[in-house]
Amino acid sequence: MNRYLFQYEVLSLKKEGEFSVVAQSEEEAASQILERVADIEFTDEDDVKIGRLIKVIEAKDHYYECEGCT
Repeated sequence: MNRYLFQYEVLSLKKEGEFSVVAQSEEEAASQILERVADIEFTDEDDVKIGRLIKVIEAKDHYYECEGCT
């Protein structure tokens, strides 16, 4: 599994950003990214334009524990 990092733009706000998803392939990631970005930006999918794939990162299991959580 890899993490795929994409550029995106929220058209109504003229806001640009980056967002990533973990997927088995670039095609799978591309099919998921629009819905995820629209959800995180609290907007409709047709208000989001997905840009280019910036990079692919190997997904590894990471576990972080905050100081106050233990």
